[in-house]
Amino acid sequence: MNKNKGSNVERYILSLLRENGFAVIRSPASGSKRKDPAPDLIALKGGVILLIEVKSRKDRKNVYVTKGQMEGILEFSRRSGGELFLAIKEPKILKFVPVKEIRRTEGGNYVVSEEVIERGLKLDELVRYVESKFSKTLDSFI
Repeated sequence: MNKNKGSNVERYILSLLRENGFAVIRSPASGSKRKDPAPDLIALKGGVILLIEVKSRKDRKNVYVTKGQMEGILEFSRRSGGELFLAIKEPKILKFVPVKEIRRTEGGNYVVSEEVIERGLKLDELVRYVESKFSKTLDSFI
């Protein structure tokens, strides 16, 4: 994904998340060789932390993430306690794939298959997933 297209997709997803009540931070140059790797977006809502690495594709092929990039964002996830997702943007589709669905290749990199992408969450499903994690006390129903 070229740098400008990647930035545009990141900003697009950021605005969608904001419209759905998330506080969102974009981490510019997250894919560069930074000392402390970070995911492209950090989204928070009701105490739930989502970490989102954004990938874009034109056609229906597997999506690959390098070993170094994945290990960096996995470490960020571990330290922050946030849930890591890959957001995969196609021309008319946006899916969020939980990191547990991402498979490691024999070469040490990571791959998300077309089947896994198909099962990914749509934006409204991601929002419902996050909102289901909000704890509600009994008195909130009275």
